[in-house]
Amino acid sequence: MGNAAVSFRFVKLHVADMAEALAFWQAAFGFAVQATYDEPDFLEHVLAAAGDANGLSLMLVQPKPGAPLVPGNAHGPLGLVCDDIAAAQQRALAAGARGTMPITQVAPGVRVCLLETPQGHAVELVQIIT
Repeated sequence: MGNAAVSFRFVKLHVADMAEALAFWQAAFGFAVQATYDEPDFLEHVLAAAGDANGLSLMLVQPKPGAPLVPGNAHGPLGLVCDDIAAAQQRALAAGARGTMPITQVAPGVRVCLLETPQGHAVELVQIIT
């Protein structure tokens, strides 16, 4: 077999209410829409973190017609690294997230907390203090 280059570029989250999900990710973490695909079977917004347009993309996908969605539990949370975990946590809570684990130091210089988005997706915030 040949050597095929692979790079990790996106994560997709299926959502039942696109307006609510888009508003949350923009308000809580400053994500901005980079592209939109409005197809007969789905609506998809490709998001990027502020100042990171060439990094990993978050894709919000709403199936058409709207079918009930249940977030799976066979994966871990979406991980976001931040400079100020307390400020990031407060923005997320103000935007409608629910705290599921308080800010906790898990190792010297590493603080984490867990949140659940209004759509039921798990998010882990991480701050590495050097």
